Amino acid sequence: MKRTGPTKLSTRLLIAGLEKKAIKEKQKIWKTIAEKLSKPSRQRIEVKVSKISFLAGKYPEKTFIIAGKAIGNEAMENKAEVIALSYSEGAKKSIEQSNGTAMLLKEAAEKKFDSSKLMIVA
Repeated sequence: MKRTGPTKLSTRLLIAGLEKKAIKEKQKIWKTIAEKLSKPSRQRIEVKVSKISFLAGKYPEKTFIIAGKAIGNEAMENKAEVIALSYSEGAKKSIEQSNGTAMLLKEAAEKKFDSSKLMIVA
């Protein structure tokens, strides 16, 4: 069976934009994110807020990228800057209550980031 990729137009455009950004800025991390987003939605990554909080305590200077959805409604103990394809209501509220930032991948694709401060969470 031929693999078709995501059917949602906004996700396809995001993938194409991330691939262009990877070439333009010479940062392979964006190409990796685009490849992870190209997988079927049932294989897409879901990360719990508790894992983000743990990683934020261990790596406080990093920005965490999730090529999928941030889920959960646990209270976060550590401030974190998170970039994800989407958020559950509870996850977004938890991140923002801990004075962190919850940014969508669509918004992040338009900004410049230092690739040494980015970390992919799987």
